[in-house]
Amino acid sequence: MSFRAQFLRTLIISFFAMLMVILIVLFPRDLDIHYDEYKVNVNYVFSWVKYGDNIKGFFAALFEEGSLGNDRYNLPIVTVVLVSVAKSLAVIVTALVLSFGLGVLKGIMDYKLSRTKWNFFGNWTTWLFQSLPDFLVLLLIQWYVIRSLPFIRFFSTEEWYSFLLPAVLVSIYPTMYIARITSASIAEQESKMYITVARAKGLTQRLIFYKHVFYNSFGTILTHLSSLFVYVLSNLLMVEYFMNFPGAAYRLFLAIDYSVHFGTGPNYEPGVIIGIAFCFMIMVLIVQCISLAARRHFEAR
Repeated sequence: MSFRAQFLRTLIISFFAMLMVILIVLFPRDLDIHYDEYKVNVNYVFSWVKYGDNIKGFFAALFEEGSLGNDRYNLPIVTVVLVSVAKSLAVIVTALVLSFGLGVLKGIMDYKLSRTKWNFFGNWTTWLFQSLPDFLVLLLIQWYVIRSLPFIRFFSTEEWYSFLLPAVLVSIYPTMYIARITSASIAEQESKMYITVARAKGLTQRLIFYKHVFYNSFGTILTHLSSLFVYVLSNLLMVEYFMNFPGAAYRLFLAIDYSVHFGTGPNYEPGVIIGIAFCFMIMVLIVQCISLAARRHFEAR
């Protein structure tokens, strides 16, 4: 499949995914709550008319007024979304760079240690960090920093390094994911004929590895860039919530306003949810395009 066809396919899938998000978010959530003596009765009746009004009202405000309305604090939703996404973007970009760079280095180390007695520090540590639940690792790191490194203001958002610590925490599992992909991609090259030919020509093992094996593996590694980005986004909410970081994922969580008793709370903000989801979709689309372009480049070489 050509790059243009793959890009068009990705664009169409992203469009329909965003459309589904809008339709789900605008689903009527009005509850009939009334008190019967000492008991609270909650009833929900779906209305197609109300559903249609929600959809029409959203698109009318979007195309006619160019606005998503105001949030619960009476601030323009567009401004709220852009500010929160900008804060999360610093975390996301830093986490992507850390996880990809450290993951590739860890994968090379895993491969080189796989046939030695030091394999525990290679594939075993990668497996260990992938097996542990993310929230457990986060809580352990949080406990250690607060207890042993008091000079680091763990919950502060005012320091210049406020985005670095969340980025490091977000990148832990993605780093191990890339390490596993890197190690497997390099090991796959061992049985290739060009390795035997290169050795027969008298090339050094270091030259064969870095100029041929690793270079040919790099295209496979880059194809997993979109999966890496999804892992980063999936960890973003947990890290921002535990660290009280005012990013897009945390703001999205507030906008959903989930209630254990009624499902949806009174401060449900569909405009904020749609705005942040759209920004995340654009990021995913950009990363997928980079991944497709990189794959095309390395396959051509």
